[in-house]
This record gives sequence, structure tokens and C-alpha cells, in this order.
Amino acid sequence: MKLTLNRYKKPGFSLFEACVVMLVVSIFMAVSASVIPKRNKPKAEADGHGRFECYYKGNQLYQQLFQGSSSGGAQAVTECRFNPPIYAKYIVINAIGGGGGGSGGNGGEPGQFYSSFHTSARTAFVMTPGKGGRVGANGTSTSVYYEDDKKGGGGPIFTAEGGKSNRELKDTTARDIKQCAITEGTSSSGMDIACGSIPLCQIRDDKIEVSYCFSASVYKTKYLDLQKDIIQRSSDEWLKPPVLNEREATITYYDQGLLDEYNLDLAAFLEAYRGTEFFQPLLVALEESYPILFTMVLTFDLHRSDTVTPSLIMSYLEGMGIETGIAEYKPGQGGAPGGAGNNGAVFITW
Repeated sequence: MKLTLNRYKKPGFSLFEACVVMLVVSIFMAVSASVIPKRNKPKAEADGHGRFECYYKGNQLYQQLFQGSSSGGAQAVTECRFNPPIYAKYIVINAIGGGGGGSGGNGGEPGQFYSSFHTSARTAFVMTPGKGGRVGANGTSTSVYYEDDKKGGGGPIFTAEGGKSNRELKDTTARDIKQCAITEGTSSSGMDIACGSIPLCQIRDDKIEVSYCFSASVYKTKYLDLQKDIIQRSSDEWLKPPVLNEREATITYYDQGLLDEYNLDLAAFLEAYRGTEFFQPLLVALEESYPILFTMVLTFDLHRSDTVTPSLIMSYLEGMGIETGIAEYKPGQGGAPGGAGNNGAVFITW
């Protein structure tokens, strides 16, 4: 009987004991709630986008800083200084040189536009934009420096050159060539395009690459440096010198490549006969012996116009929808014929 009764006598808490336990737990939770680590909510990322403008109003230089769409206004300075925000993830520096002044019947060239991308900045950037050229004068360059480099006499991060007032063919580079055309082609045997391939030319790595018939069966490629091999080459080294047409902005080049292929020192050879009765007949004989392999016409873009020539930074500003501040002064624009060029500027975004 006793064993039977003990089977139903199970251990447990009374209702009073359970309430006491719950009370103690509640007090503990209330006290410890303030020390339980809170989950940090991520901060809303700061709107780190803005722009910095450095430009001239007349002869006075101004700088203006925009955070988003708000600005504290333009500040007159003698040199622009920009210290990038610490939260800026990137910095894009756009600079334009001063525009060239127009000459008699030709508009000046716009300043060179240069854009530089940076993911960090060692120190503040300092800059003084170039000035626009007066009538008939070139614009001056815009340079951007690290502040410590400039104070220590170091060089700029980059320079955007000023525009030319009246560019001449002697000032050109291969980058100024807008068209390269072979008008005639022969081979060493004198037959037109004897190897069956049309001569071709293109601009590659600041050189003029020409592929042409060297003989009836050989197709060759040569690279010409515009300045060294064509413009600056001594007149004594030509059998038929190139023709520079400033009015049409073209250079017609006659290649007698066999002279180069055989490394004939033509200047020294001709010098021995210069001033004698044999000199002219010798020139004729050489021209007949070494035929022109190809005739090439180079057409240049010298930014010549009968009106003002807008700068590339204006297209950049228009694309961003910026119409006030720096945009009002059309930086880097080339002058109209008989007019001055516009001053340069620097435009930075982040």
C-alpha cells in the first residue's frame, strides 16, 4: 500500500515557488537590458558627391566649392586650392588651357583639355589656370600640382597646354592628322601596284604606318615620324621634297624608299657634286634610278575656323547640366578672328 502511494508522489514546484522564480528572472532581465550589446545600425552613407570650380571672371581668379547642390559662393583668390573630402572615393580633375587668340582671318585654337582620375590624394591640389591669348597670341597652359610638390619646387601632376593662335604645319604632330591617303603607288620595277596590293597608311602610336609595294612580289611596312622624317628633315636629303600647303593644311610626301633601304648617304653624296655642272643631272639620274614607291597626302586638323572654337570642357559641363559659375565664362574657348581667347579653368568632381 505504501509503495503504491509513493508512485503518485512526483517532485515539483508549488505555484508560489514558480511565481518567485519568474519574479527574480524578470528583475534580472530588466537590470541587464542596458548592457546587452546593441546592434549598430549602419550609418547612412554621406552624400560625398560634389564639385570644385576654379575659373576667371575677367582678370580675377575665383574658386567655388559645391557639396551636392549647395555652395558657399565664389571666393576671390590668387591661387586655387582644393583639399579633397576624406570620404571621397574618387577624384576627377579636368583642366583646360587658355584659348588661343584669333589671327587676321582665322579663329584661335581652343586650349587643350586634360582629364585625370585619382583614387586618393597625398595633399591638397593647387592650381592657377592659364590665360587666354590676345589677338594673334597663343593661350598659356594650366597646371595642377600637389601642394607639397609645388612648395618644394617639384613638377605638376599634369599640364593642359594653351591653344595656338595660328597653327602651322611645322607645329603639328601625328595626332593632328585627320586623314592619311595614298594617292599613287609603284614598285621598284616601275609598275603601278605591281604586287597586287593597294598601298595603305594609318596613324599608329604617334607614327605614320605605311604599307606599300617594295617590289613586284614584296609588300613592306615602314613607320614615319612626322617631325623627324618629314618636316625637320634637311632639304639636302630629298630627291623630291614634300610639299607643305598651309592654306589647305596638307603635306604631300613622295617616298623614294629604296634610298633608305640601301642606306645611301644621299646628303654626303650630293654634297661632293654641289656647285658643279654635274649636280642637276645627278639629281635627275637619281630620281630616275630610284622611283617613288608611293605618294601620300596627309590632311591635318588645325582647328581653323572663321568663328570662335568651343573647348571640350564646355561639352563636359553641358553633359553634367552645369550652366552657371564656371560654365558662364566658357573657359578655354578659342578666339574669333581678331578676338582674344578665353582663360583656362579647372573643374574637379568627386
